[in-house]
Amino acid sequence: MLKLIQKIENTPINFYSCVLSLLCLIIARVLIENWLGAFSGKNGMSFFYHLTYNLLFFFTTYLLFIEIIKRFLKISLKKTANVLLWGYLIILFPPLIDYFISHGRGFLSFYGLYGLRELTQRFFTFFGDSPEFGITYGVRVEVAITMLFVLIYAYIKNRSIVRSLFLSLFVYFTLFMLSTFPSWITIVIDGFSKGFLTVNEMDIAKMFLTPVKLFSQKKGSFLNALSIKMSLIYSLVFTAIISAGLFSNYKEKFLAFLKNSRLPQLVYHGGMLCAGAGLGIIFTHPIWEVNFFNIVAFLVVLLAVCLAWMASVTVNDIADRKIDKETNKKRPLIKNIFTASEYKTIGIILFAFSVLFSAIVNFKVALLLIAYQALAWIYSAWPLRFKRFAYLASFVSAVATLLILISGFILVSSDQNISRLPFSIAALLVVGLTLSLPAKDFKDVRGDRQEGVWTIPVIFGEYWGKVIVGSGIFISFISSVILLNEFRLFWWAILLGGASFWTVVNMRSDSSARINSRNVIWWILSWIIIYLLILTKIILEGKV
Repeated sequence: MLKLIQKIENTPINFYSCVLSLLCLIIARVLIENWLGAFSGKNGMSFFYHLTYNLLFFFTTYLLFIEIIKRFLKISLKKTANVLLWGYLIILFPPLIDYFISHGRGFLSFYGLYGLRELTQRFFTFFGDSPEFGITYGVRVEVAITMLFVLIYAYIKNRSIVRSLFLSLFVYFTLFMLSTFPSWITIVIDGFSKGFLTVNEMDIAKMFLTPVKLFSQKKGSFLNALSIKMSLIYSLVFTAIISAGLFSNYKEKFLAFLKNSRLPQLVYHGGMLCAGAGLGIIFTHPIWEVNFFNIVAFLVVLLAVCLAWMASVTVNDIADRKIDKETNKKRPLIKNIFTASEYKTIGIILFAFSVLFSAIVNFKVALLLIAYQALAWIYSAWPLRFKRFAYLASFVSAVATLLILISGFILVSSDQNISRLPFSIAALLVVGLTLSLPAKDFKDVRGDRQEGVWTIPVIFGEYWGKVIVGSGIFISFISSVILLNEFRLFWWAILLGGASFWTVVNMRSDSSARINSRNVIWWILSWIIIYLLILTKIILEGKV
């Protein structure tokens, strides 16, 4: 046994083979469940949400148990991942066990839906009675074998029966919490209004087994409602767990990547999504309620947008390595914190989860984020590399930003399209950003000049470049008055546009200066946010 365990622990494996193996096991589990059910009652959307739920659930539990076992037994991440991957073969058997015990009828296997009092009783009786429903025979066998496997493995590693029993029981506690997760969520959400002890099975079923309506979009039916709702929740849980794991195991790399994600741009992208959602509410007057799942859905899309931006950062940093050696020497690639291969892997993962998370909420938003990534690619990467050409680069970036705004609009609007998004607002955004975004290019002048990237400051020099870019931002403010046909904004446009012009012209290349080429975006964003708040106030008053 010891030799077998050691052989499994030392199996040569890399990140891709581990992820693909786990993915194949999850797909096989989904296939078995649907095959035994004769593929009945399922359409394409049902299969999609069944897969996304299983994918996120099993990836989440895999990461969670890696951290638990690694820390408790004090063994390496690689060894833990190898052993757990082989142990994950157990996920294939619960539907088969239920099928054979039921003589081909199958049991209704999902979560345990229990009130707070019943949860305690179920915990101490190994999920209690009724194994034909919820936590079925197959799931209970799976949990029991997992506990036994962990007990044996822990004893082999530390030769302490007490510590091994404790770890096995802690694994059972974790699996019990995961198996009753909807119950805990409902108790927390409804407990404040109904009383924590009065939340019962019907309340939990009402929250998780009823048809889904995300904003104005009806999704699926009661048959796959649980998969959709849990996919939303596990999108956030998975992100939290993987972030905590990366911080714990790869702290330097994790913090370096976050720091390199350009916080102003994350705020900017999130703000554009929120602005689009606000415009969708104002111009389409949708009828939907602010509830738990709509809040979670919006957070998932916001997360997807942030991941899309961070994926575009990886493309840009890889393409800009020569420039960054001159002007951005603290970038992770330049400091060799990451290899180019690792950075590409990160970009692919971020892009994949950006699309997956957004597709769980709204397929149209997912398509828009794919288009956003396509624009980011032609902006940064060879052979097109549009960032080499002044104003063409900022126009591409402006259109990409418009896609984020449209994503927010479509997400919340009553008819899930942009037919009622005023053209003047879209045109103002594209024109304004095309003229304003060159402000970010002043920090890279030396590297851009050497690499033939013809930005405004490279073409016209630093002084006249600041005058031209500052004038472009001022023109953007003034053009808003014309495009929106709202002359009450005129003096605000003069004041805040003038402040932006002054900010750019007085920018210094010295990073110690109050206004410098690296923080100028924050200053400009501040003036724009003030202007947008004034504009929003006017719109809400019905004056636009």
